[in-house]
Amino acid sequence: MLDTLSKYVYEVYRCKSVSAAAKKLYLSQPALSTAIKKAEEELGAVIFNRKTIPFTLTAEGKIYIDAIEKVILLEQQTHDRIQDMYEIRGGVLNIATSTNLSYYVIPKICELFCAKYPHVDINITPTDTSELVGMLTKSTADLVFIPTEESAPGFTIIPLLEENLVVAVRRDFDGVQPLLPCALSYADVISRNFPEEKQIRDMTVFRGIDFIYSPPDSNIFKKRKLIFGESSSSPYINTHSPNQRLNYNLMQSGFGALLTTDADVATMPPNNSCVYFALQNPAAKQTFSIAHGKVADSPTYKLVTEFIRTAEEFFDCENPLKKIM
Repeated sequence: MLDTLSKYVYEVYRCKSVSAAAKKLYLSQPALSTAIKKAEEELGAVIFNRKTIPFTLTAEGKIYIDAIEKVILLEQQTHDRIQDMYEIRGGVLNIATSTNLSYYVIPKICELFCAKYPHVDINITPTDTSELVGMLTKSTADLVFIPTEESAPGFTIIPLLEENLVVAVRRDFDGVQPLLPCALSYADVISRNFPEEKQIRDMTVFRGIDFIYSPPDSNIFKKRKLIFGESSSSPYINTHSPNQRLNYNLMQSGFGALLTTDADVATMPPNNSCVYFALQNPAAKQTFSIAHGKVADSPTYKLVTEFIRTAEEFFDCENPLKKIM
């Protein structure tokens, strides 16, 4: 920021005379002359050549004015950048995520958001679910996509979509045949057609069916423990990967059953060789959400709130799963 003396010097430079500058600054001419002399004393050099009419700059004065104009330009650029953030003429939005679903819906949401705010830069960081809250805390992410079941104390949670957990498996997989009367098709899952009489209540019916499990720190693994308890104690394949696309492809290739969500199924192409089972269990639901910690006076608050509004608009329809496909 320019100090008072620098502002006075610059006004004299612009007006080419002390008297004209004094009028604009609402100062007396002697007071302004004194201020200019003080600025020259602090600089250790004469700024204005007073023998010319109008005033001209000395060599030292040119260097001084050049420095002032650089400061003025920097101030204006800083002001413009802050205004851009508040008015969304520009800015940067940092997003982090770990969920398979978000890898499909974030590009769709970004497409809608950038159509309205084309000058906003968006940085997206895929990471582990366990890292998401830490990124909010450290402000390395402005918002994160997160399962609501994950703890995020102190942050605002915006639910976007309720997901239903289902078991996906090839219809010809060992042990599945007795369950086929309760099987649902891909179309049933996408339309969320879960007749109560077909919902599985007794999880022990899956005993003896091999499952593909994600690592213990994944949300799906935690859900599996809540839903199945010890009834899923049959041999299983542990992929050591939270990547649901990999796990889903393993399921389609006949390596085991997979606990997944109807929204994740919507991101996969139809496969008539697979069947799905709805689960009647309180834990067989989860919520796909956005979490953020921005406050109203934060420079990126408006960016975050507008992105969230766009995400809510995306999911605000009769069957959001069909928009994910």
